[in-house]
Amino acid sequence: MKKDTKELIYEAFVDLLTQKPFDKITVKDIVETCDINRNTFYYYYSDIYDLLEEIFKKQLNIIVEAHKNGTSWAAAFLQVANVAYTHKKLIYNICASRSYDYLENYMYKALKHIMVEAVQLQAKDMNVPDEDIEFIASFYEYGFVGILSEWFRTGMREDPLVLVNRLWLVIDNMKHSLKKSQRRMRIREENDDIS
Repeated sequence: MKKDTKELIYEAFVDLLTQKPFDKITVKDIVETCDINRNTFYYYYSDIYDLLEEIFKKQLNIIVEAHKNGTSWAAAFLQVANVAYTHKKLIYNICASRSYDYLENYMYKALKHIMVEAVQLQAKDMNVPDEDIEFIASFYEYGFVGILSEWFRTGMREDPLVLVNRLWLVIDNMKHSLKKSQRRMRIREENDDIS
C-alpha cells in the first residue's frame, strides 16, 4: 500500500511537471491529483523539493548503474541527453523555474562519476598524478554540464546524438592533457633525482 501511494504521488508530480513550471506546482495540486490528504503526502516527502530530488536520484542511479556495467562516457552522456530529450516539457518547466539549480546539481552528480572514469581509462598505463586526473575530469564535467544547460535552455533543438558527436571533437584533447601531465611528472621526477 505505501509503495503504491508513493508511486502515485511521484507519477502525479511528473505529470504536473509536464503541464506547468515547477514553481507553479503546489502540494495541494499533487494531493488533489492523487485524491489523498496532505498528511499522506508529508508521510513520504518533506516538501516538493524532496520529490524533485527523487526524480533526479532515480535517473542518476540508472545512469551510474549503466556506466558501471561498462557503458562508455559517450553512451552514458547520450543516456542523460535522451532522458532529457524524451521529457522535454518536464525539463523546460524545471528550466523555467527558480529551481533550475536542482537540475544542474543532478547533472554534475551524473557526469562527475562518468568523467572521472573516462579520464582514468584514457590515463591507463600513464604516470599521471591523481590530482591531475581529478582536475581534467572536472574540466570536462563542467564543460559538458554547460553544454547540456545551454541545450536545455534553447529548447533541445538538436538530436542528442548530434550533441554527443560534437562532444567527440573536444574529448580528444583529454589524451593530450594527460600526456602533458605525464611529461610534467617525468620532469619533476628527473629534477628530484638530480637534487
